[in-house]
Amino acid sequence: MMQPELKEQQNNIMIIEADNKYNYHWEKFLEDHELSTIYHTLEWLNVLEKETGQKILKLIFLDENDNIEGLFPLQYTQGFPLGFGGVPASKRLSSLPRTPVSGPLTLNDRAKALLLQKAIDAVSKDSGYLLQIKSLESEIDDCVSDLNKYFWREIYVKEIPEFPEEIRFGKSKNHAKIKWAVNKAEQNNVTHRTAQTEDDLKNWYHLYLDTMRFHATPARSYNFFKDLWKILRPKELMQLQLAELEENGKSKVIAGSILFFYNKTVTHAFSGSSRIRKHIELRPNDFLHWHAMIQAQSEGYKFYDFGEVSKGNTGLAAYKKKWDTTKLKMYHYYYPDPVQLQSENLDSGTVGVLKEKIWQSLPLGLTARLGKFIYTKL
Repeated sequence: MMQPELKEQQNNIMIIEADNKYNYHWEKFLEDHELSTIYHTLEWLNVLEKETGQKILKLIFLDENDNIEGLFPLQYTQGFPLGFGGVPASKRLSSLPRTPVSGPLTLNDRAKALLLQKAIDAVSKDSGYLLQIKSLESEIDDCVSDLNKYFWREIYVKEIPEFPEEIRFGKSKNHAKIKWAVNKAEQNNVTHRTAQTEDDLKNWYHLYLDTMRFHATPARSYNFFKDLWKILRPKELMQLQLAELEENGKSKVIAGSILFFYNKTVTHAFSGSSRIRKHIELRPNDFLHWHAMIQAQSEGYKFYDFGEVSKGNTGLAAYKKKWDTTKLKMYHYYYPDPVQLQSENLDSGTVGVLKEKIWQSLPLGLTARLGKFIYTKL
């Protein structure tokens, strides 16, 4: 697919489409910016490129002295035809698709406004695409008047105190319940470890597939997670944390979480757990979150990101609230305005084309293949 050439130079200020020679400068800018996220890193962008074979468009704003004042990663999506799946499944130039949040990262409003305008110009040249930008709270409000703002979801983040004796998991009542659950798991021979081999990843992936099927949500492909393992893990940006049950002299993985480590934040990104009742009753997810936050504190991280919750999922929202989290709002910004679609369709979910019960009845292997196909379009 042809992409518009995005270059502009005016009064010695330049917006360029970065190539690999700017990788060092990109990484250095992220290192120095307090709001940079794992989703701005070249490693994450590399994984997204491998997932669909579609190149990332990396815009860089250079000042009069060729210093970087801002960067903005975007990627084109193929989308589904005939409006199938609504806005989330449309043809988009997105920052970034298949990513919770990743808008422009800049030093000032001038750089932010010009980078946003260049993205708008790109989709203006091809009316078949929507520009989609994902942002926390109101980070890009008033920068460009042409953007149309829609509330998307809420995200739950826990601030981690500096000293171990100060860490509390929720209010007194919730803290006691969580600690009881962790103690119960430990008393019933549940142990915690960090995955070390790709066999660990494969074993966890089956739990992930089953979990995603239960929630009637398409699963990311195994190759996606293998790329995370090969690209992010060697740089200590990613870990797979496992909860194992010791039974009859054997260890069985009953839950696992993929965590990202970047800047001041540990992000709970993907999880999978056994659907067997006796395993659920051991509360392995509480067990994993507990250990992850203890580790995050010991390594000097300031925040633990529990991730987003879709509208109407009150059970998941309540689960994340019990950890004494702060709720932040996530917004999607569009150009042009997708007025032909009802606003509620902006949170239709990636599996809106299939009924929940049908999806839950599918064989795991088929859900994996369907998920791989769906994410090549989104």
